[in-house]
Amino acid sequence: MISTLMAVIVLVVSLLAAMALMRSVDTSNSIATTLTFRQSALQEAERAYVNAQQNITFSQPTSNNDNASLGYYAEPQPATTRSAGDIPDILVNKTSGYASVSSTNGNTISYVVERLCPSAGVASASTCIVPGATVTSGSMSNQSSDGNTFNTSPNAAFRLTVRVDGPKGTTAYVQTILR
Repeated sequence: MISTLMAVIVLVVSLLAAMALMRSVDTSNSIATTLTFRQSALQEAERAYVNAQQNITFSQPTSNNDNASLGYYAEPQPATTRSAGDIPDILVNKTSGYASVSSTNGNTISYVVERLCPSAGVASASTCIVPGATVTSGSMSNQSSDGNTFNTSPNAAFRLTVRVDGPKGTTAYVQTILR
């Protein structure tokens, strides 16, 4: 009788250990899948970056006006309030005005490029975000030996926001600043 009771206790403990092991393996698989999708999203964002560089000229005065067919805007677009940053509503809601890139992995890649100036028109160092310039006059804040000096019209910075829609309803956003 005692040996039967001990066998049942050992069996129950073994069953609990097996269930804990299965949960651990499931958690590990879930984490590995998440990390794989994150890495895939970053690689897909690289495709959007290359596509944006090929299709949009990031220099004044050709970038002074919106070109929604290329996903380009001369001023920041209305953004949703998210803890992750300012993601344009165009991408969050998937309305018209964004550009798409083909993917070989079955992901859907969409992007928007926004010039970081308050309005369309000629960029100004006093109103736009201009890399390497001071707020007041557009003079260099970097060392003069780097060769990046401003002439009469400085180039504004651009924000590239990429949305990658992957398998099982997953969505990732990647943002970077271009200059």
